[in-house]
Amino acid sequence: MKRRMILSAFILAIAFVGAVAGDKKITIEDALAIKNVGSPQFSPDGRWLAFTITEWNRKEDRRDTHIYLIAASGGQPVKLTNGERGESAPQWSPDGSSIAFLASRDSSPPGGSGPRGNQIWVIPVRGGEAERVTSEEAGVSQFRWSPDGKQIAFITRDTPKDKAEREKRKKDKFDAIVVDSDLSYSHLWTISVDGKEKKRVTEGAFTVSDPQFSPDGRWIAFVSSQQGQQESSFTDISEDRNTDVYIVAATGGQTRQLTTSRGPDSQPRWSPDGKQIAFVASSDPNSWAAKSELMITAIEGGSPRSLTAGHNESVFGIEWSPDGRSIYTNSSVGVYNQTLRIPAAGGAFQSVFANPGAYGFGDLSSDGRMIAYTFDDASSPADIWIATSDGKDAKRITDINPQVKEFALGATEIIRWKGPDGFEIEGILIKPVGYTQGKRYPTILQIHGGPYGRFSYGYNSRAQIFAANGYAILMPNPRGSTGYGNKFTVSNVKDWGGKDYQDLMAGVDEVIRLGIADQNRLAVMGGSYGGFMTFWVITQTDRFKAAIGHAAISDWYSFHGQSDIPGLMEYGFGGVPWTARETYVKYSPMSYVDRVKTPLLITHGEQDRRVTIAQSEQYYRSLRKRGVDVVFVRYPREGHGIAEPNHQIDLVGRQLEWFEKYVKGEKSQAANPAR
Repeated sequence: MKRRMILSAFILAIAFVGAVAGDKKITIEDALAIKNVGSPQFSPDGRWLAFTITEWNRKEDRRDTHIYLIAASGGQPVKLTNGERGESAPQWSPDGSSIAFLASRDSSPPGGSGPRGNQIWVIPVRGGEAERVTSEEAGVSQFRWSPDGKQIAFITRDTPKDKAEREKRKKDKFDAIVVDSDLSYSHLWTISVDGKEKKRVTEGAFTVSDPQFSPDGRWIAFVSSQQGQQESSFTDISEDRNTDVYIVAATGGQTRQLTTSRGPDSQPRWSPDGKQIAFVASSDPNSWAAKSELMITAIEGGSPRSLTAGHNESVFGIEWSPDGRSIYTNSSVGVYNQTLRIPAAGGAFQSVFANPGAYGFGDLSSDGRMIAYTFDDASSPADIWIATSDGKDAKRITDINPQVKEFALGATEIIRWKGPDGFEIEGILIKPVGYTQGKRYPTILQIHGGPYGRFSYGYNSRAQIFAANGYAILMPNPRGSTGYGNKFTVSNVKDWGGKDYQDLMAGVDEVIRLGIADQNRLAVMGGSYGGFMTFWVITQTDRFKAAIGHAAISDWYSFHGQSDIPGLMEYGFGGVPWTARETYVKYSPMSYVDRVKTPLLITHGEQDRRVTIAQSEQYYRSLRKRGVDVVFVRYPREGHGIAEPNHQIDLVGRQLEWFEKYVKGEKSQAANPAR
């Protein structure tokens, strides 16, 4: 009920964003040039904010991240770091004099081996060169300042004890790998800021993550997992969702387990008085779609209690107010993100901000009076904002992408329709640039991944590229999506491709009914689970003139043995393939590949470990054997997503050409600079 009231208020506040007044049609190069901001953090005195900007490095064909400073009152951002390969994870020192960060910089002596991967560096905020603190062979994955600023806790992966022997075997090419053996684990260490004193804190057949010092600096809380890694590129050899929160003395010694649930417990955060820890836990340890609860437990023992049992959706991120009375967290509400303030003693939560949008909670000032966050919506990319901790007097303090005012954007609105069983389905509709009421347009059905994902009401430059080229884009959140309550999220279990498919088709029917979509010029596209659904859709209907599937699943049975997350299928299909064979086969696109007539563009990264490229290969071979118009594009070096900017340019160019040819009925006249 509370979620519906909030959502209703949002709808009244904003349900439609018209086109921006610019006249430039956005291109993929424009989209890549948009800078992304993140990680806003107040300085201890509250006068400054550190944050990151990620931007396109055209010369090196990658995106680099650097750290910036800006006065909390606003002004011109100052670039603090400028390493060749960028920096990440900035953290203020407790006295505010310096910032620690992670970076991979070449600091090896001539002819030396030197440290590899990310290391911890510290830079004075008033100027000067950054100094490296760690020299870990396997690099550093996470770190945290101690409250007194004298040391840093960090996580690094163990170096194998037989390293020399392994290197000899590699050199001699006697380097066979036995799967699920010879595992190494990541552990907790501390190091003095001058790098002179280092101490191992944990040891054993478990992996440590997310270290958090207690307020008095005597203890460190962390997350423990049984998952290990092998000395090869195939490191995701198991899936351990049974993680727990532990504490250990900062000087090392016996660890003490605080949580014992069979599901994932994560994000431990100490109360200001050091007597409690808040953390996030699954409401159902057996469910991959369970709600994530905000929990709290006493350090001295006792049963954890949920602070969000009455809240309809998952929460993510935790920060205590300095007085210890409240905890701030984020949660999804339909297509929006909202920051919540929850009493630590229990009780009703409050939405911090009245207006809707894509809020990214960042940081509270040390006095608890101000909150820093990122915010974007359908008409503008994210910037850094500050407001009072109760959401009042919001002020944008950066304008990182002023060029977006030049773009002519398609109008964005939220629409709803009924799916099977009366479920209300919500989706985002972007109209083509220059939309004229009463005229019908070629329309793209874009399907999100997951299935436990969603489309949110933020700035979507990729969708706007299609709008700039004359397409309407429908982005539905069918059953199985997050943001609409757990009952909605789990309603597609054992039915992937069943009623969620019907939800999607009902959405297409609704856009046709609204007089926007041309039923004779429809296209469908998606990646990951959205790629599976794209493969699936064209086995169930011929209504789409063209389809594009990226990193898609074609056969659930074989996918179970190829993916790094077989447990997701065991949950979604109600068992392993040999006990739930009928369901795996029933919802596999390969089972109906003989029905496909729709022209299909398949794209896939060659190094994808989540959905291996074999899934696309077998679908392509089968369609080609049948004479279906199908093109298969492989991207070297790429994983589950396409990361390299030049590959992204190539991908979007091919997508536009494919839809121009089959949906609009004419070949695109625009040359693709990548080919």
